[in-house]
Amino acid sequence: MPTDIRGSITDVTGISVGHYTDTENGTGCTAVLSEEPATAAIEVRGAAPASRETELLDPLSAAQWVNGVMLTGGSVFGLDAPGGVVQYLEEHRVGLQFGRMHLPIVPAAAVFDLAFIGSDVRPTASNGYAAAADAAKEFERGCVGVGTGCTAANILGASSAIKTGVGTASVKLENGTTVGALFAVNPVADVIDPEDGEPIAAPLSKSDDSFESTLDILINSPPKQRGFFRNTVIGVIATDARLNKLEASRLAIAAQDAIAMTVRPAHTQNDGDTVFALATGNSGQDGNIDALHAAALQATSAAIIDGVLSATSLGGISAVRDLPMGEKLMERWSG
Repeated sequence: MPTDIRGSITDVTGISVGHYTDTENGTGCTAVLSEEPATAAIEVRGAAPASRETELLDPLSAAQWVNGVMLTGGSVFGLDAPGGVVQYLEEHRVGLQFGRMHLPIVPAAAVFDLAFIGSDVRPTASNGYAAAADAAKEFERGCVGVGTGCTAANILGASSAIKTGVGTASVKLENGTTVGALFAVNPVADVIDPEDGEPIAAPLSKSDDSFESTLDILINSPPKQRGFFRNTVIGVIATDARLNKLEASRLAIAAQDAIAMTVRPAHTQNDGDTVFALATGNSGQDGNIDALHAAALQATSAAIIDGVLSATSLGGISAVRDLPMGEKLMERWSG
């Protein structure tokens, strides 16, 4: 990846990020907030999404903007967490004014992390409130927030899985506009560097010194069906370009293309791959959709890879950095 992609979604002016992290129970949530209402859209390609308030983002819906997005663990149970973000924003008089009230709009999506450490504790509204209160330009990456319970390449079970987390990156375009991405990396599949096709996270061999291929496993010796709501990649792609709702939808589509480039296979029956797009317009520049598409591809791919390489071992699942070949992988990508 080019060295100018090592940024953050908060390089997009007006975007802030906050986490609530519960390492003891292996779950958490992440709030992505916009200082001013942001034009918003969504693209869902996974067959098993867990989400809230997403119909508002359809191009035919009357709602044109949102105040933030919540990414949460806990699957459908974790969808209580965005209520806390709504409460926090209402207390700060953010949202659509209706009389003396303010009505914040905060769509959300969840990853399945219930089988990581425990299944009894899930993100709550108070945890979502804490994530919103924590929102700032500087934030942690890796096994924090929604990334706390994330794993990848677990088609053969926990013993061969890779610990992942939440990652971020940004790309600055020639006209000065910025595209930033933040993604929770929790696929059943492999994570691949799209630049050279090499695996960054895949099922571990028995010796822990090499990777197997999820594609090969599915074709040659597929395991039994694992049920729904088990794995997913969810995230936010944001820009400070001025976009309408349809153009923001194209930005979300580009990010989904990047998931397909970086996760193999993506968009399976057991995935809930969901991308939210936010356009703040703070740059004052109209968006060049093709240029933004290219930037979204790079920023999303880099954010997903960052979600792998920023993770640390947790819950008995090894992170790439702690594997025998981890140092070489870290050096190859970071160099």
